[in-house]
Amino acid sequence: MGSGSDLLKDVTGKVAAYLTTPAQERKAAAKRTGEPWMTQWFGMVPMGVQLWWQDRKKEKPHVSGGS
Repeated sequence: MGSGSDLLKDVTGKVAAYLTTPAQERKAAAKRTGEPWMTQWFGMVPMGVQLWWQDRKKEKPHVSGGS
């Protein structure tokens, strides 16, 4: 169960660092990274889903309901 405690220590350290950093400094750091907030929070998953969805729409033309 060592990995669980390591994860807890890591998350606790990040939360503590976030709470002790002034808001202006956090905003400046976010602007320096230039990454969208979804990428910062969720990694590459949103981009992968977006690429898959766009490709899906190109391959399968829309068929309107009819007879």
